[in-house]
Amino acid sequence: MWSWIGVSAVIILALITYTIYGHKRHLSPTKGKKIDLSQRPNSALLIIDLQEDFTLATGKNAYEPAAVEKTISAINELVEIANKTGQSVISVRQIFKGWYINLLVSLFNKGRGCQKSPGLDLDARLNGDIDHDITKARADAFSAPELERVLERQKVGKLQIVGLDGNYCVQATMQAAIDRGYDVSFTDAGILAVNPGIWQKTKARLAASGAKGTSTQAPAKAF
Repeated sequence: MWSWIGVSAVIILALITYTIYGHKRHLSPTKGKKIDLSQRPNSALLIIDLQEDFTLATGKNAYEPAAVEKTISAINELVEIANKTGQSVISVRQIFKGWYINLLVSLFNKGRGCQKSPGLDLDARLNGDIDHDITKARADAFSAPELERVLERQKVGKLQIVGLDGNYCVQATMQAAIDRGYDVSFTDAGILAVNPGIWQKTKARLAASGAKGTSTQAPAKAF
């Protein structure tokens, strides 16, 4: 009997340790090769996780509907400008991979972002032309190799990053972009955060790292 209790305790401890490690890894910015900004004159608008699973969510960890409407309206303006000025518009969507993480998300976050969720598509209120749609399994959009391939192919060195959540996937993507040498900017109007108070602190850290926050909604022009 005692041996079974001991084995069970070890298994539980291992699962807890693995879960904590996995959560930390999921939220951590990835590392990558530095770009030569002088060879990357173009700009792109990067939209993070603007999916129905998150924008239409209710209950715990959900966004206020009015805030969602306002943010999508701001992002639509950015997309319109980008389409007119020849910038790339790239959407990145969260789809969790692996049975364990999908189980955890199903149990604790209503299955939002799980592989079989019906809400993985972009919010239908997002207008304009999306040039590339990329999926990721971690918070940082650069964890999807396709993103760097697209940016390199189009000689993009300037990124304006919007979407959700400011304290998680947006933050991780911005930091990863800064670490790689991109010129990174963001617009408050185009970013959602479940906890706006924490977002203010996150924003200050990003600004200290080199991200440029703007109060206007117009992205930098493509060259």
